[in-house]
Amino acid sequence: MSAYAPESPAALRPGKRPLGSLALQLTGAAALVALADFLFYDRAVGLSLALFLLGLGAASACLNHVRAGSTRRMGALVLFGAGLLPILEDVGPLSILIALTATAVFARMLSEARALSWQEHLRAALRMPFSGAFRLLGDLARARRASLRGRKGEGVIALTLGWAIPLGLCGVFAALFVSANPLLERWVNHVDLNALLTKLLSWRAAFWILVLCLIWPVVRMRSLRRKRRAAMETVALIRPQELLGDRTVRRSLILFNGLFAIQTVMDIAYLWGGVALPAGMSHATYAHRGAYPLIVTALLAAAFVVAAVRPDGAAARDRLVRPLVLAWVGQNVMLVMSALRRLDLYVAAYSLTSLRLAAFVWMLLVAIGLVLILVQILTQRSVSWLVSANALALALTLYGYSFVDTAVVIANYNIRHSFEMRGEGKSLDIGYLFDLGPSAIRAIDRYAPRIVAARGSAAAHSSWASPYGIAARRDRLASDHRQSQVDWRVWSFRGWRLSRYLANTPVAPFPAKPAAPAGNS
Repeated sequence: MSAYAPESPAALRPGKRPLGSLALQLTGAAALVALADFLFYDRAVGLSLALFLLGLGAASACLNHVRAGSTRRMGALVLFGAGLLPILEDVGPLSILIALTATAVFARMLSEARALSWQEHLRAALRMPFSGAFRLLGDLARARRASLRGRKGEGVIALTLGWAIPLGLCGVFAALFVSANPLLERWVNHVDLNALLTKLLSWRAAFWILVLCLIWPVVRMRSLRRKRRAAMETVALIRPQELLGDRTVRRSLILFNGLFAIQTVMDIAYLWGGVALPAGMSHATYAHRGAYPLIVTALLAAAFVVAAVRPDGAAARDRLVRPLVLAWVGQNVMLVMSALRRLDLYVAAYSLTSLRLAAFVWMLLVAIGLVLILVQILTQRSVSWLVSANALALALTLYGYSFVDTAVVIANYNIRHSFEMRGEGKSLDIGYLFDLGPSAIRAIDRYAPRIVAARGSAAAHSSWASPYGIAARRDRLASDHRQSQVDWRVWSFRGWRLSRYLANTPVAPFPAKPAAPAGNS
């Protein structure tokens, strides 16, 4: 007997299942809304998000039919656990995105009888946040129609929907009577309607509705329709080979290789060979002008290769095209390496920021993508393999990057490469250093005394002139961190490690205020 549940036609037709579980799912959704109110409303986010997503995943598994086989169930659990790890380390935009995606994919894997492709999972996860309100209203309307037909199993749903319209219209009529009858208006004025409406029509109520709409697609899963193979393999009306004939591809590649060779030779000479630049132009200026445009150039080149050089395209028919493509992709890899070198020179001259650090990662991803194009051409793999390989590289890179404390990386780099530490380069931007937040405290504690001692009297001309001011700002950062960790909801493993450090080093290990003059008590 197969480990997978049989795939019935009803499983592939969303919205055609009995309504008996709707009341239970609404009850579960209400409980999750109450949990969200307790964990999130007017609170900072931390451990609370991991706990809520854990509860949401458990509710989805309990309130929906689990159609996945044992192997996919185990895979879903592993994926779900791995997706929650980044928000346990630290809560940020990237870790939140990973955790939400993992939760959506976990619920989808359990509820589907067939194994979905990663593209189907991604599309379904992207639709979930925007479909909740429509799905909720649709389910309630369907329950109402079913109750009118006398179907069993609706219970509380039918009762609630059956009273909604009468009570709503009654309220409208009552409001009209109050506005027309001074006596009724006087009686109603004795009731504190403002307080009541403030409770019902508050930001808190809006928060409840928002949470309900967001979680509903996960609480009440619908099986995806199986698309017909013909629909999934629809060919565009204008095929690439119709626009890019064999001669066009060959001519383009010859011109592109010649043009790129000029840029490659210049980069080898000026960036790697140490050839002197023209008067008035520094390496930092040369680097800054080309770092990002060259990446855009490489991306456009990669798109041309994917569109023009297909397994059944010019490369398969023209012997000259294949070596031209390999040479051009190789030049693009060199182009990305030059862009990385340019960015490195620019950062060395103007310091590291979060955006520049992200640019390094992005350029490495582009380089990996170009290498994968070479592999695809040499091994004659399909375009779908190339897309999947790039998606896997992107997913693994973003997942690993979510564990990196970028503030620590930036703080350590900027301090180590500052004028105050090395005697050359750019002076340290102390304001930006403290803007990085409490994560920069350890770097400040480690290097501030050495910088002050190394500068001596010359420190009067730098931003590190006053170690007392730096110590005071450092201690304020530490105090802010301790205050933020009072609420257990904001706990994170990264914050816990910093709290342990601050417990051992409660104040700056260098003077926080000037010493009193000799002879004063």
